[in-house]
Amino acid sequence: SADGKYMATQSDCEAWGFNPDVCKQAIEKARAVVARAAPKSQTMFQCEVRFSDCFEAQDGGFSPRPSFCLRPNKGADPLEVRYLEYESDRMNRKKTKEVRVQ
Repeated sequence: SADGKYMATQSDCEAWGFNPDVCKQAIEKARAVVARAAPKSQTMFQCEVRFSDCFEAQDGGFSPRPSFCLRPNKGADPLEVRYLEYESDRMNRKKTKEVRVQ
């Protein structure tokens, strides 16, 4: 979004000037979206082989760690939620691909 800020962590969010409570809520909401939309892995290792960074979901399993976009003064609802997934190119080199889920 044009006037939104893109971030992935609590410290990123606070560095953009957002309230720590808003950041925490936004991270929880982004994780909930990714936990529903992205494939789950049984172990952290399986998850990290497929995705650039992972977290343990509240209902079990591991999901890719999301990045999200927040707009100042618009609360803790992310405008966009994305995660990074590994893929191989034609020369079998590992690259990351951004997957938008919201």
